[in-house]
Amino acid sequence: MAQRWDPPVEGGDVREPSPIRNVSSAMIDTLAIILLPILAAMAAGYLAGRLRLVSERVAEILMLFVTVGGYPSISLFSVWATDLRPADAWLPVLGMAHIVVMTGLGAVVSRGLTRDHGERGLFALASALGNQGATMGGFVIYQIYGDAGLGRASVMFIMWVPMTVLFMYPVARHYAEGDARLPLPRLLVRSLLDWRSLGLPVTLAGIALSLLDVPRPAAIERWHVLDVLIYAVTVSAYFSIGLRLHVHRIWPYRWFIGALAGMRFVVGPLVGALLGLLTYLTPWALDVQAWSILLIQTGVATAVTMAALANMFGLRPHEASVLFVTNTVLYLAVVLPIVLWVFG
Repeated sequence: MAQRWDPPVEGGDVREPSPIRNVSSAMIDTLAIILLPILAAMAAGYLAGRLRLVSERVAEILMLFVTVGGYPSISLFSVWATDLRPADAWLPVLGMAHIVVMTGLGAVVSRGLTRDHGERGLFALASALGNQGATMGGFVIYQIYGDAGLGRASVMFIMWVPMTVLFMYPVARHYAEGDARLPLPRLLVRSLLDWRSLGLPVTLAGIALSLLDVPRPAAIERWHVLDVLIYAVTVSAYFSIGLRLHVHRIWPYRWFIGALAGMRFVVGPLVGALLGLLTYLTPWALDVQAWSILLIQTGVATAVTMAALANMFGLRPHEASVLFVTNTVLYLAVVLPIVLWVFG
């Protein structure tokens, strides 16, 4: 990491500018590579929807691909190649606990925002699920800590698909029309037997392959399979969100937008910090880098998985697109510079 930049003084050496305070051209290039496909896909989806070139039914189909095919495949191939260490066991545990706590808090806060059952469920999902993958939290951590940090961030992300299937699916079903009155055990069983839960056994298979030191086929890297999947999932997801985005809904939904910003960017990191403090009650407290990863990941913008679940279970998908887009823009414009300044 380069030294902090100070103005040159007479007779002194000129220090190299910091990549955090003066963003390097390499970082700008990387940001462009990630953001341009996202913005282009979202804009294309929005125009296709407004011009009625594509039916909104396409968004449901694409989101099914994202959730059932794309995410599990990416999880399998990335977890398979991750060197799982016992010392990092806290990260996925804290990640799971954070989702549970934030879901509960989101459900409570939602009662003060709306009486609509579906909107309450949507807000709970949006509060709990953060964009911790390579398009948001993982990318930020990579810029600060490099490969080692990204590897540990991937460990925290390992239980994402199991938590989505085992916990978020029942929550979504609870708030969905027709499933709201089912007891939790039945909701859990239905979620496990749901064909959309394919990601759970696939991810567990990836964990087993990693722990057993089974080598991942070289063809996956040679043919850039993971890269293709990531871009296919990203474009499909953001196109679907743009397709169902209605700009005129932003102003009427301003209270939800503000409340979600508070949940994701203030309450989220506070809950993450409190959970992290619990590790000091054990012999395996978090180290400095693990602390940084935890705080960054628990304060990212809401996840595209939230919009996918809203589409899959009919939890106000139009409002979900508004929440996702506005929350992401707020993160990039306000929160990200703060994160880079504090942790960089």
